[in-house]
Amino acid sequence: MGKQVKRIVALYLSGVLSVSSFAQQPGVSVTQDNAAKENLGRVIQSPEARSANLPSRNTLQSQPVLVLPDMGDPGGDALSPLDERKIGEQIMREIRRDRDFSNDWPIYDYLNSMERRLMQAARRLQLGGANAQGSAAYDYEVFAVKDPSINAFALPGGFIGFHTGLLITAETDSEVASVMGHEIGHVLQRHLARSLERQGTNSIIALAGIVLGALAAASNPGAAAGLITGGQALAIQNQLSYSRDAEREADRIGFQILQASGYDVNGAPAFFQRLQKAYGIMDSGVPGYLRTHPLTTDRIADMQDRARTVAQNRVPSALEFYLIKARARVEQSGSTSGLFDLRNLFESLSKQTAPEKQMEGFYGLALIAQRQGRFDQAEGFLQKARAVAQNVLAPGSPVQRQSLSFDYTASELALARGRPEEALQYAQNAAKADPFSFSAAVATVNAELRLGRANEAIALLRAKTKAQPNETIWWDLLARAYDQDKKIGLRHYALAEKFATEGAWPSAIEQLKIARSAAGNDFYLGSVIDARLRVFQNQYREEQKEQKKS
Repeated sequence: MGKQVKRIVALYLSGVLSVSSFAQQPGVSVTQDNAAKENLGRVIQSPEARSANLPSRNTLQSQPVLVLPDMGDPGGDALSPLDERKIGEQIMREIRRDRDFSNDWPIYDYLNSMERRLMQAARRLQLGGANAQGSAAYDYEVFAVKDPSINAFALPGGFIGFHTGLLITAETDSEVASVMGHEIGHVLQRHLARSLERQGTNSIIALAGIVLGALAAASNPGAAAGLITGGQALAIQNQLSYSRDAEREADRIGFQILQASGYDVNGAPAFFQRLQKAYGIMDSGVPGYLRTHPLTTDRIADMQDRARTVAQNRVPSALEFYLIKARARVEQSGSTSGLFDLRNLFESLSKQTAPEKQMEGFYGLALIAQRQGRFDQAEGFLQKARAVAQNVLAPGSPVQRQSLSFDYTASELALARGRPEEALQYAQNAAKADPFSFSAAVATVNAELRLGRANEAIALLRAKTKAQPNETIWWDLLARAYDQDKKIGLRHYALAEKFATEGAWPSAIEQLKIARSAAGNDFYLGSVIDARLRVFQNQYREEQKEQKKS
């Protein structure tokens, strides 16, 4: 990496970014948002947001799909895609070890399955950057943050974050997909890299402020407020927000991707209606998404007009969407009192007439009972949720029949009740349905270990760590498997790699030293450990050096 990239990495890792965790706040409490609030209300309600010269929303059109141009040069010499990825991985090491980084694997699977579907469409359309190869290609990863505010954000290198609040607020798959398509548009067009090239390091500070400062620890809200309203406030306001041109560009690309992937093109306009509802009940400020993605009357009009130029094809949401909403609610509930309130909500949903709401309610009740250790009751609620799902899934229904969430929860409950063979069967069913599923792999490993099949678990996890070496979960599970197999040196080696994925270099180095000692006369293992130890020590020294410079 060049000096500029090193400086960027150092800024991310400097004390400016050293906050302990994400916020758990009901809304965004940034002052002086009155103008933005007025703009939001005016934009969504204004008659200017509808074109009088176009047919109404209910009028079907059979016009050919317009292939919108790839706006602007997605290049930029300041940062290469490889450099962006290195920066993104540095940031993700900080984020992954945060307590509000979501390790809910069905949510992770849901988001990344959606990303793969959208990117397949982008490649078919040959959108700029979508078919890049080698070091120029982005390796996308979408993750969730346990935060009730409505927000999503893209980091350098193809990392995209979604707040659980956004998943809960959305009413359809297509609304979530519209936000993700928009964020992918920003990544494909390299808006962040181009912005950094134009604005220099101030925009880096601003980005850091929104990713880590605006989501600062609930345990220390004063520090978070100081970070946002102090020296970075002007940078966040003036530099972090995407330009209106960038927003229009991402809107157009997002629309193309949304349509080509088979989602409802009304997802984007509908999502902004969700924002209006959320804005109306928030104590102060506007939804965080609008502060980084400026909304104008023209943008709303463009979204609605584009949607009206194609045949209206209402796409039903997959049943998994409603289960993911339930999981997102439980993820962000936090305290025991939060679960009590949530139980009342799920009970209310289970009594509604809409079957998808009933299913979400019963499944949510199963999750709460599981958390509270009432496994027999949890299985009862899960069976009720499945029964409702079968009624929804009439013959010929376009709604997907397989549910990773159902299988994952069933596997966990079977394991908790001493039925590991049954748990393994559920996990394998999920893996057949989605070979990329983290949920299925995690459930499979847990069942294999309970059955005493450490070798099978180790074989699966070694393949996972080779394919996805930056994923903490695989190294963590591999350490457990090696421990069960009495391979002490390899256990500590896996723990070292786990700590490295979290940027905890001192702990990683210490574990490698223990692994080296335990390796004894195993020359091959000793050589591997020695090589990794040199890499970790060099990485740690470099980061310390850059932090001192910054």
